Parts: sequence; structure tokens; C-alpha cells
Amino acid sequence: MLDAHARIAGYFLPVSPVSAGSSIAGQQLLDAFRSENVTRLAEKRLVVMPVAIEQWQDADFSCLATARTYFYLLVTSIAEPEAWNSVAMEIRACGARVAVDAAFFDLPDASGDLADMVLLDARAGELAALEQMLKAVRLRYPRLPVVVRDVSSWAEFRFFQSLGVDYCIGGFASTPDEAEQAGRLSQSRLVVIEMLNQLRGDAELAVVAATAKCDPAVVLKLLEMANSPLSGLSRQVSDLEEAIMLLGRDAVYRWLTLAMFRIDAQRGLDETLLVIALSRACCLEALAPGGDKKLAGELFLVGMLSVVDSLLGMPMAAVLGKMHLPEAVSLALLKNEGPYVRYLLLMIALERCRIDQAVTLAGLMAIDPTHLLNTYSTAMAWATSDLLGQG
Repeated sequence: MLDAHARIAGYFLPVSPVSAGSSIAGQQLLDAFRSENVTRLAEKRLVVMPVAIEQWQDADFSCLATARTYFYLLVTSIAEPEAWNSVAMEIRACGARVAVDAAFFDLPDASGDLADMVLLDARAGELAALEQMLKAVRLRYPRLPVVVRDVSSWAEFRFFQSLGVDYCIGGFASTPDEAEQAGRLSQSRLVVIEMLNQLRGDAELAVVAATAKCDPAVVLKLLEMANSPLSGLSRQVSDLEEAIMLLGRDAVYRWLTLAMFRIDAQRGLDETLLVIALSRACCLEALAPGGDKKLAGELFLVGMLSVVDSLLGMPMAAVLGKMHLPEAVSLALLKNEGPYVRYLLLMIALERCRIDQAVTLAGLMAIDPTHLLNTYSTAMAWATSDLLGQG
């Protein structure tokens, strides 16, 4: 869920059965939410969890209740208004909040007084009709936060923001914003890219250090990392070449890849793209078969660089043209071809909650679906952890 500044403000956690046509019992749904460590996510951001009336009645979801957890009571599950009102009051009583679909307000005897959030589907009708629905909800419940699902582009995002929508959900966050193709390739980012090229080309450390000295921020961070208590050194390091040697080429290379997102970050979107890139990179690296370190490293690059065009506001070809990358990485990012493209498609399917597509593709790649989902969950937890705030 992105706010008006394109920052990650919360998470929408739909759960789909792995086998098409099967249903999810309440206890199964509760276990799935627990595996996502919902209460940890809700410590700093909103969490919205779709739950049917029958599922709520089948298990005790109160263990997930916090002031930032919203149970999205599905309209299709409302057989009787009394049953819906009873569950809504139980949700409120245990300390959580209630989210409803906008269509809920059209149902007879529906009480919006128990709603704490309303969700609209951007694909549910023409934009003009959605605008009228939003205005009607705002008029009736002016303080109710509004979330729009399935937003497909930055243009749609801006349209809904102009209508006063609080949050938007959709795959648009990882796509380039044509309205912001400003080419923000600053001197600092040029330094980072050049250092990445030098390290990949096994340049002498003196050459890498000389490039780093062109940007004070890079110098300070590398020295700070080398002098961290975690390094275990008994003395302070002040020489940049020595710092790079102590940290190791691989560690410096990974930090530089991360720094491309951190340096000159001025928008909430930059942080959002960092989370997307890190979750993809971490998951793809862990999915590399056979413990192949070279393959794992290249898959990590595919994930990290898959949204760099959106980050820098430049075409992917223009960005990668400045970097010396393995051919398989370039093929996946530039042409959607080669051995790594299926891995990237797998990440996109997971991000967009297309679990059936992800499971089918995983089967073709000889990846166990349970392993895939657990690995992705772990990657997302790492990408959104407090450790990233130390970048």
C-alpha cells in the first residue's frame, strides 16, 4: 500500500489456495497470516487481511489484533447483516479494525459505523463511476481512510490521489513513471556505477579507491563500515584502499548496489523501490539451484537492477549501457530473454499475488512451491526489516 508520497504505508495480504478450486479454512488462514509475522509488520505499518465471516468464526484471529491490523470483511460473505455486525464488533473488541469494500454500503441494513477503512477496486468500472462512488463514500463518511486496489499505472495513481484517496495498491510501483523520466543520474550515482564496473572487472584496489574519492559520501560510508565494531579491528582505519581490502570486494560490491538506491534519494518512491529490489534480489539468490555461487550472485543482480530504470528515471538500456554486466543478466533486464527471465517473472507474479501463476512457473523450474513461498516471505521480511534503516 503506497501513500500520497509513494512510500510503503502498509501491506495487503490476500491469501489464495495453492490448488485451484480448493477453499481455505479459518485455521489455515490464521496459520498463513502467522507465518507472515503480521504483528511484526503492524509495528510500524498498516496490515490489511481479507477474512470471510465463516473463516473468522472458524478460528481465533484475536492473536493478530493490533491498532494497525485491519480485517477486510469480504462482501460476498455477508449472508445476514446481523452476522456481519457481530463479527465487526468482535474485531473492534479485540483491538483490531474493520475494513470493507465500497460495495458494502449498497447492501440493505449495512452499518458503516463499524467500518474503519474502505477499499475500492480500480478495475470495477469506469473511472468516472469510481469517482462518483468515492465522492459518495467521502460525503457519508468523511474521515474514513480510502484504499484503491489494482491500480495499474502511475497515471492512475495520480488520478486517485487527486480525488483524495489515502492509499493505492498495485503493481505500478515497480514500473517506470513516464511523467518523471528526468534522468536523475547524479555525480554520486555515476561514481557508484563506475566502482561497480571496476570491481566486476577486477581492477586494482588503488583504482577503485581513487574513484571512490570523487564522492565524499562514498568515502565516509566505506570508512564507517571498515571501522564498525563488527569488523573486529583493534585500530582505526583511515586509508580508503585498506578499508576496501578489509571489507572485501564482494561486500563492497553489494553495498554499492544498495547505495545506488540510497544515494541522492529524495522521494518516498526511492525507498519503495529499494524494498522491491531487495526482496527480489534476496529471494532470487536463495532460489539458485545447487548452491552455485556464481549463479546466485547473478540472480541477485537481476533482482537488484530490475527496477533501476524506475529509480533513475531513465530507460533500462541507457542505465545498463553504463554498466558491465554478465550477458545473462543483461538479456533478462533488457530483452526479457535468456535463462534468468523466468526467475524475474516469478518475482513479479508473487508481488502481484498471482499465486497460481507463480506455482505453475515454479513447477516448470523444478522449484518446490512451499519452498518458493517460504523463501519469498523470508526475503520480504528481510527487505522491510529495521536493519535497512541503517543503510
